[in-house]
Amino acid sequence: MLIGQFELPIAFDLAATFLLAVTGALVAMRKGYDFVGVFFLALITGTGGGLLRDGLFLQQVPAVLGSPYVIVVVVAMAIGMVFGERLNRPVMVFMLVDAAGLGIYAMVGAQKALNLGLGWGAALLIGVINAVGGGLVRDVITRDHPMVFRPGEFYAAAAFMGCVVFIALAMGLRLPAETAALAGIATTLLVRFGSVRFGWRTRAVQALIRDDDRPTDGE
Repeated sequence: MLIGQFELPIAFDLAATFLLAVTGALVAMRKGYDFVGVFFLALITGTGGGLLRDGLFLQQVPAVLGSPYVIVVVVAMAIGMVFGERLNRPVMVFMLVDAAGLGIYAMVGAQKALNLGLGWGAALLIGVINAVGGGLVRDVITRDHPMVFRPGEFYAAAAFMGCVVFIALAMGLRLPAETAALAGIATTLLVRFGSVRFGWRTRAVQALIRDDDRPTDGE
C-alpha cells in the first residue's frame, strides 16, 4: 500500500478533466450541437472516466461531482465555443489536448487504485479505464466508432504504457507520486505522438488471423 506521500495533487485530476472536456466541446462544435449539447458533451467527456473510476471500480462518491470539476467543465466549454473553429482545424492541436488529458487521467486512476491498497494489475486496469472512459462515452453518444476499439494509432496502449512506467517508478523505486506521474504522462505523450509520427498501428484481429492462415513459401 502506498499512502501519504503518494497523494497526487487535485490539480492533476482537474487538469485532465479540463483537457478532455475541451475535446468534448470541440467535437460538439464540429458536429453543430447547440449550447446544451456542447455543455453535455464537454461534461461527459471530462468527467466520464472519473465517474467510472470512482463509482464503479473504487466504490466511492465520484469526486468529479464536486463544484470545482463543474467549473472546470464550464471553462472548457467556453474555450471550445470561442475558439472551436480555430482549434478544430489543426488535427495536431486536438490530438495534443486529448493525449495530455489521456496521460494525466491514466496516472490519477492508477494512483488512486494503489493508494487504496489495490495491486498493480488492478491499478493498470483502473488507470487505463480512467483515461479512455470519457472519450469512449463521447464517441458512443456522437455515434462514432469508439477510438479505443478501432485498429489504428496507439491510444489505450499509450495510456497502458504510461501506467506501467508510473507504477514501476512508484512501487519499484518508491519515487514521489508527482515525479512518477510526470514520467508516466511523458511516456503516454511520447507513445501517442510516436504512433502518429512513425505510423505505429494496431491491427484488426480478423486481419491477423487471415495473415496466419496464409500458406508460407514451400507449402
